[in-house]
Formats: sequence, structure tokens, C-alpha cells
Amino acid sequence: MKKLNLNIKDIRNWSVEKISHTVLYAITALTALIFILFYFVGYDTPAIWDERYNDPILTDLVIVLMILLLTVAIALVIYSKVHSLRTNHAPAIVNGIKGKRVTVIITAGVLALMLLSYLAIPAGKLIINGEEYTDTVWLRMANMFVISSVVLIIAGITAIAYGVLSNMREKKRNTIKLTDSMIHDDLNQKKLTEKSR
Repeated sequence: MKKLNLNIKDIRNWSVEKISHTVLYAITALTALIFILFYFVGYDTPAIWDERYNDPILTDLVIVLMILLLTVAIALVIYSKVHSLRTNHAPAIVNGIKGKRVTVIITAGVLALMLLSYLAIPAGKLIINGEEYTDTVWLRMANMFVISSVVLIIAGITAIAYGVLSNMREKKRNTIKLTDSMIHDDLNQKKLTEKSR
């Protein structure tokens, strides 16, 4: 395993892999630290409104972390999509696939899925800590993210399975073609040998 060299001075020369690993490690370490602090510093503090419930001291810190990560993720997705649409020009075709068309279709499909799951799934009330939670906008948003995530995960697993099965079929076809070609060459060689006698 290569040693991770984190010389910040030459960050412009870092590879994409090095940047993504560094960001992943930093986010993982920060999240682990905050959740360790959340559970070990004042987790058992009783709530002022009802002592039967816990009111951890660092709840706000966890919420701020989640909002920060969500905001940065949304900003990066928007930047990535805009950058991708600008750089994948119509004539750019790789392996017979038009990059811009794929980007537009995937973006539109995800947005349509999110809108459909937001509108189609009814939002009933939830009981949280003994109280009713009836804010339909946030309940629908939660439903939207859960349903969209599940559908996209299933679509991803299906695409991977299809790709693996297609590759296996293609390899089998190539093996059969190669075997047939070898048999054909062998027969031709035998015919030539017989003619030369």
C-alpha cells in the first residue's frame, strides 16, 4: 500500500484519486469524532421538558454536521452536473455513447423520480417522543429521499447484474467463436496436408 503524502503546497498536482481519498478520510474522521463526542459527552442529560427523555448536549453539533455535509454535497452535485453538461459536447462520442445525452437523461431521470416520489407518496403523521409530527412538507421530503434512494439502489444493482451477465455471455460467445475458428483452421490444415500427399 502506498504511503499517503499530504503535502498541501502541491495540491494542484494531486491526482483525482488522491484528492478523493483525502476528502473521504477527512469526512470519515470528522464524522467519527463528532459522533464519539455526541455519545460520550453529555448524552444522558435529561430533557428539561420531560426527564424521561434524553437531551444530549451535542445534538446541535450533529445537526450542523449533517446540514453542512448535505449542503456541500448538493453544491458539488450541481457544480458537477453543470460542468458535465458544459464539457460533454454533442459530438463527443466514446465507445459509441454520446456523453451529453447520457448526462441529460440521467439528470432528468433522477429529478423526475424525486418529483414523482414527492408527489405520489402520501405523508401521514408520525409520533415522535410521544408527540404528533404533521409537517407534510418535511414528511414528504423524507419519503422522497428514502423512496428515490431505494429505487436508485435497485436500478444500480440491476445495471451491474445486467453488465456482468452481458460480459459473461459475450465471453462465452467469443470462446465459442474462437473454438469454431480453431476447429475450422484445424480442418483446413488437415485438408491441405491430405492434398499435399
